[in-house]
Amino acid sequence: MAVAGINLNINTEGLKDLKASIRAFFPRKEASEVLAEVIEKAILPSYLRLQEVTPRGPTRNLRSAASMKVVKYPTMGTAVGLIGYRRAGAASSVSARGGSVRAAPDRAFHQWWIEFGTKQRVVAKFSDKPYARRGHQRRMKSGIVADVGPHVVKRQGKYIASSFNRLGPFQLQRASDHSRVQTDPAYPNAFFRASRQPITIPPTPPGGVSGRPPVQTAWDQTQGQVAEYLQRELSLRLSEAWAALRYKNSGSITTTEIL
Repeated sequence: MAVAGINLNINTEGLKDLKASIRAFFPRKEASEVLAEVIEKAILPSYLRLQEVTPRGPTRNLRSAASMKVVKYPTMGTAVGLIGYRRAGAASSVSARGGSVRAAPDRAFHQWWIEFGTKQRVVAKFSDKPYARRGHQRRMKSGIVADVGPHVVKRQGKYIASSFNRLGPFQLQRASDHSRVQTDPAYPNAFFRASRQPITIPPTPPGGVSGRPPVQTAWDQTQGQVAEYLQRELSLRLSEAWAALRYKNSGSITTTEIL
Protein backbone atom coordinates (compact mmCIF):
# COMPACT_ATOMS: atom_id res chain seq x y z
CA MET A 1 0.00 0.00 0.00
CA ALA A 2 2.66 2.54 0.96
CA VAL A 3 4.82 4.25 -1.64
CA ALA A 4 7.71 1.91 -2.42
CA GLY A 5 11.15 2.91 -1.26
CA ILE A 6 10.26 4.91 1.84
CA ASN A 7 11.11 3.42 5.20
CA LEU A 8 9.13 5.29 7.84
CA ASN A 9 10.52 4.04 11.10
CA ILE A 10 11.11 5.05 14.69
CA ASN A 11 14.23 3.41 16.09
CA THR A 12 14.70 5.04 19.48
CA GLU A 13 16.24 2.82 22.12
CA GLY A 14 13.26 3.38 24.43
CA LEU A 15 10.77 2.05 21.89
CA LYS A 16 13.03 -0.85 20.97
CA ASP A 17 13.22 -1.85 24.63
CA LEU A 18 9.46 -1.53 25.07
CA LYS A 19 8.77 -3.66 22.00
CA ALA A 20 11.23 -6.29 23.23
CA SER A 21 9.55 -6.26 26.66
CA ILE A 22 6.10 -6.75 25.11
CA ARG A 23 7.36 -9.69 23.08
CA ALA A 24 9.07 -11.20 26.10
CA PHE A 25 6.06 -10.80 28.39
CA PHE A 26 3.22 -11.93 26.12
CA PRO A 27 2.87 -15.06 23.97
CA ARG A 28 3.75 -14.21 20.38
CA LYS A 29 0.19 -14.07 19.05
CA GLU A 30 -0.97 -11.89 21.93
CA ALA A 31 2.10 -9.68 21.60
CA SER A 32 1.31 -9.02 17.93
CA GLU A 33 -2.29 -8.11 18.87
CA VAL A 34 -1.16 -5.72 21.61
CA LEU A 35 1.36 -4.03 19.31
CA ALA A 36 -1.16 -3.82 16.43
CA GLU A 37 -3.79 -2.15 18.60
CA VAL A 38 -1.35 0.46 19.88
CA ILE A 39 0.22 1.08 16.46
CA GLU A 40 -3.16 1.56 14.79
CA LYS A 41 -4.02 4.42 17.13
CA ALA A 42 -0.49 5.84 17.05
CA ILE A 43 -0.26 6.28 13.27
CA LEU A 44 -3.69 7.91 12.92
CA PRO A 45 -2.22 11.48 13.11
CA SER A 46 0.16 10.59 10.25
CA TYR A 47 -2.71 9.32 8.11
CA LEU A 48 -4.81 12.43 8.78
CA ARG A 49 -1.85 14.65 7.92
CA LEU A 50 -1.25 12.66 4.73
CA GLN A 51 -4.79 13.46 3.61
CA GLU A 52 -4.12 17.15 4.22
CA VAL A 53 -0.80 17.39 2.34
CA THR A 54 -1.72 15.14 -0.61
CA PRO A 55 -2.10 17.28 -3.77
CA ARG A 56 -5.62 17.57 -5.19
CA GLY A 57 -5.25 16.91 -8.91
CA PRO A 58 -7.92 16.99 -11.61
CA THR A 59 -9.03 13.38 -10.91
CA ARG A 60 -8.68 13.48 -7.07
CA ASN A 61 -7.32 9.93 -7.40
CA LEU A 62 -4.26 10.42 -5.21
CA ARG A 63 -6.15 11.94 -2.30
CA SER A 64 -8.86 9.27 -2.56
CA ALA A 65 -6.20 6.55 -2.31
CA ALA A 66 -4.63 7.84 0.95
CA SER A 67 -4.83 5.06 3.49
CA MET A 68 -3.40 3.47 6.63
CA LYS A 69 -3.01 -0.17 7.53
CA VAL A 70 -1.65 -2.36 10.34
CA VAL A 71 -0.26 -5.82 9.59
CA LYS A 72 0.11 -8.38 12.38
CA TYR A 73 2.76 -11.11 12.38
CA PRO A 74 1.51 -13.52 15.07
CA THR A 75 4.25 -16.12 14.52
CA MET A 76 6.89 -13.44 15.14
CA GLY A 77 5.06 -11.59 17.90
CA THR A 78 5.19 -8.24 16.16
CA ALA A 79 3.16 -5.82 14.00
CA VAL A 80 3.85 -3.10 11.44
CA GLY A 81 1.94 0.10 10.66
CA LEU A 82 1.78 1.55 7.14
CA ILE A 83 0.71 4.93 5.78
CA GLY A 84 0.58 5.69 2.08
CA TYR A 85 -1.70 4.96 -0.86
CA ARG A 86 -3.70 1.89 -1.80
CA ARG A 87 -2.30 -0.52 -4.33
CA ALA A 88 -3.59 0.72 -7.67
CA GLY A 89 -5.87 -0.93 -10.16
CA ALA A 90 -7.97 -3.51 -8.27
CA ALA A 91 -11.34 -1.75 -7.85
CA SER A 92 -13.82 -0.81 -10.55
CA SER A 93 -13.46 2.68 -12.01
CA VAL A 94 -15.15 5.26 -14.21
CA SER A 95 -13.84 7.84 -16.66
CA ALA A 96 -12.54 10.75 -14.60
CA ARG A 97 -13.42 13.58 -16.99
CA GLY A 98 -14.53 11.90 -20.19
CA GLY A 99 -11.10 10.66 -21.29
CA SER A 100 -9.05 7.50 -20.84
CA VAL A 101 -7.88 8.42 -17.33
CA ARG A 102 -10.19 6.75 -14.85
CA ALA A 103 -11.23 7.58 -11.29
CA ALA A 104 -11.54 5.24 -8.31
CA PRO A 105 -10.32 5.05 -4.70
CA ASP A 106 -7.34 2.97 -5.83
CA ARG A 107 -6.14 4.69 -9.02
CA ALA A 108 -3.02 6.32 -7.58
CA PHE A 109 -0.67 4.96 -10.23
CA HIS A 110 1.16 8.30 -10.13
CA GLN A 111 1.97 8.15 -6.40
CA TRP A 112 5.67 7.46 -7.10
CA TRP A 113 5.95 10.45 -9.46
CA ILE A 114 4.43 12.82 -6.90
CA GLU A 115 6.61 11.53 -4.08
CA PHE A 116 9.92 11.36 -5.94
CA GLY A 117 9.41 13.63 -8.97
CA THR A 118 9.75 12.90 -12.69
CA LYS A 119 12.51 13.09 -15.25
CA GLN A 120 12.52 15.46 -18.20
CA ARG A 121 10.38 14.22 -21.09
CA VAL A 122 10.27 15.15 -24.77
CA VAL A 123 7.24 15.03 -27.09
CA ALA A 124 9.01 13.94 -30.27
CA LYS A 125 6.03 12.67 -32.28
CA PHE A 126 5.13 14.99 -35.13
CA SER A 127 1.34 15.39 -35.57
CA ASP A 128 0.43 15.77 -39.20
CA LYS A 129 -2.89 14.07 -39.82
CA PRO A 130 -6.40 15.47 -40.38
CA TYR A 131 -8.63 15.80 -37.36
CA ALA A 132 -12.15 17.02 -36.65
CA ARG A 133 -12.52 20.29 -34.78
CA ARG A 134 -15.64 21.16 -32.85
CA GLY A 135 -17.65 24.28 -33.39
CA HIS A 136 -16.52 27.22 -31.29
CA GLN A 137 -16.52 30.98 -30.99
CA ARG A 138 -13.57 33.07 -32.12
CA ARG A 139 -12.96 36.63 -31.00
CA MET A 140 -11.45 38.78 -33.74
CA LYS A 141 -8.90 41.52 -33.11
CA SER A 142 -11.68 44.01 -33.73
CA GLY A 143 -13.56 42.55 -30.76
CA ILE A 144 -16.25 40.89 -32.88
CA VAL A 145 -17.11 37.33 -31.83
CA ALA A 146 -17.68 34.92 -34.72
CA ASP A 147 -19.21 31.45 -34.61
CA VAL A 148 -17.01 28.83 -36.26
CA GLY A 149 -18.81 25.62 -37.21
CA PRO A 150 -17.39 22.10 -36.94
CA HIS A 151 -14.78 21.45 -39.60
CA VAL A 152 -11.87 19.20 -40.53
CA VAL A 153 -8.38 20.53 -40.08
CA LYS A 154 -6.37 19.02 -42.91
CA ARG A 155 -3.00 19.00 -41.22
CA GLN A 156 -1.57 20.08 -37.91
CA GLY A 157 2.08 20.21 -38.85
CA LYS A 158 3.20 20.58 -35.24
CA TYR A 159 4.30 18.76 -32.15
CA ILE A 160 1.36 18.67 -29.74
CA ALA A 161 1.13 17.98 -26.02
CA SER A 162 -2.49 17.73 -24.95
CA SER A 163 -4.75 16.23 -22.29
CA PHE A 164 -7.66 15.86 -24.71
CA ASN A 165 -7.69 12.07 -25.01
CA ARG A 166 -6.62 11.38 -21.42
CA LEU A 167 -8.50 13.91 -19.28
CA GLY A 168 -11.37 14.44 -21.67
CA PRO A 169 -12.54 17.17 -24.06
CA PHE A 170 -11.88 20.87 -23.64
CA GLN A 171 -12.25 24.05 -25.67
CA LEU A 172 -9.48 26.35 -26.80
CA GLN A 173 -9.86 30.08 -26.22
CA ARG A 174 -7.67 32.98 -27.17
CA ALA A 175 -6.44 34.95 -24.17
CA SER A 176 -7.86 38.46 -23.80
CA ASP A 177 -4.56 39.99 -24.96
CA HIS A 178 -4.44 37.58 -27.95
CA SER A 179 -0.95 36.53 -26.89
CA ARG A 180 -1.73 32.85 -26.38
CA VAL A 181 -4.36 30.15 -26.51
CA GLN A 182 -5.69 28.70 -23.25
CA THR A 183 -7.92 25.78 -22.42
CA ASP A 184 -11.38 25.81 -20.91
CA PRO A 185 -11.33 24.32 -18.31
CA ALA A 186 -7.99 25.83 -17.37
CA TYR A 187 -4.84 23.98 -16.32
CA PRO A 188 -4.44 21.58 -14.50
CA ASN A 189 -7.89 20.28 -15.49
CA ALA A 190 -6.80 20.51 -19.14
CA PHE A 191 -3.69 21.51 -21.07
CA PHE A 192 -2.66 22.08 -24.68
CA ARG A 193 0.57 23.13 -26.28
CA ALA A 194 1.60 23.12 -29.94
CA SER A 195 5.06 23.79 -31.32
CA ARG A 196 6.97 23.45 -34.57
CA GLN A 197 9.85 22.00 -32.55
CA PRO A 198 9.82 18.94 -30.25
CA ILE A 199 8.29 19.92 -26.90
CA THR A 200 10.46 19.50 -23.83
CA ILE A 201 8.51 18.88 -20.64
CA PRO A 202 10.76 19.84 -17.71
CA PRO A 203 11.27 17.49 -14.77
CA THR A 204 8.87 17.66 -11.84
CA PRO A 205 10.53 18.06 -8.43
CA PRO A 206 9.71 15.67 -5.56
CA GLY A 207 6.35 16.70 -4.16
CA GLY A 208 5.16 18.28 -7.40
CA VAL A 209 4.32 21.97 -7.54
CA SER A 210 4.25 22.32 -3.75
CA GLY A 211 7.65 20.68 -3.36
CA ARG A 212 6.34 18.59 -0.46
CA PRO A 213 6.54 14.81 -0.99
CA PRO A 214 3.25 13.90 0.72
CA VAL A 215 4.16 10.65 2.49
CA GLN A 216 7.55 11.86 3.72
CA THR A 217 6.12 15.25 4.72
CA ALA A 218 3.23 13.73 6.66
CA TRP A 219 5.62 11.44 8.51
CA ASP A 220 8.19 14.13 9.27
CA GLN A 221 5.50 16.37 10.75
CA THR A 222 3.88 13.71 12.94
CA GLN A 223 6.50 11.15 13.91
CA GLY A 224 7.16 12.88 17.23
CA GLN A 225 3.48 12.56 18.09
CA VAL A 226 3.51 8.92 17.00
CA ALA A 227 6.58 8.13 19.10
CA GLU A 228 5.10 9.83 22.16
CA TYR A 229 1.89 7.82 21.89
CA LEU A 230 3.75 4.54 21.38
CA GLN A 231 6.00 5.21 24.36
CA ARG A 232 3.09 6.05 26.64
CA GLU A 233 0.70 3.28 25.56
CA LEU A 234 3.25 0.47 25.44
CA SER A 235 4.52 1.43 28.89
CA LEU A 236 0.93 1.45 30.15
CA ARG A 237 0.22 -1.98 28.67
CA LEU A 238 3.30 -3.43 30.32
CA SER A 239 2.42 -1.85 33.66
CA GLU A 240 -1.12 -3.22 33.48
CA ALA A 241 0.14 -6.68 32.52
CA TRP A 242 2.65 -6.76 35.40
CA ALA A 243 -0.01 -5.56 37.85
CA ALA A 244 -2.42 -8.27 36.67
CA LEU A 245 0.31 -10.91 37.01
CA ARG A 246 1.22 -9.80 40.54
CA TYR A 247 -2.45 -9.86 41.51
CA LYS A 248 -2.88 -13.34 40.05
CA ASN A 249 0.23 -14.67 41.78
CA SER A 250 -0.78 -13.03 45.03
CA GLY A 251 -4.21 -14.67 44.86
CA SER A 252 -2.70 -18.09 44.10
CA ILE A 253 -0.32 -17.91 47.04
CA THR A 254 -3.09 -16.89 49.40
CA THR A 255 -5.33 -19.72 48.20
CA THR A 256 -2.50 -22.22 48.60
CA GLU A 257 -1.82 -21.03 52.12
CA ILE A 258 -5.50 -21.28 53.06
CA LEU A 259 -5.68 -24.76 51.66
